[in-house]
Amino acid sequence: MKFYEKYPQLKEKGFLSKVLTETVFSTMSLEDQQVPKSKIVKIINGILEEKESKGNQFFTN
Repeated sequence: MKFYEKYPQLKEKGFLSKVLTETVFSTMSLEDQQVPKSKIVKIINGILEEKESKGNQFFTN
C-alpha cells in the first residue's frame, strides 16, 4: 500500500498545511520557543508553494 493510498487527505494542500502548522507550533511550544502561529503558517505555505512549483510530488499520485 502506498503512502497516499493509506492517507489520502494528505494530498489536500489545506489539510497538509494545517497538520504541518500544528505540528511545528506544538513542537516549538514544547521547546519553549514562542513563535507566532501566523509566522509559521507563512513559512509553511511558502515551502509548500516552492515544492509545488518545482514539480515535487506533494499533490500528485
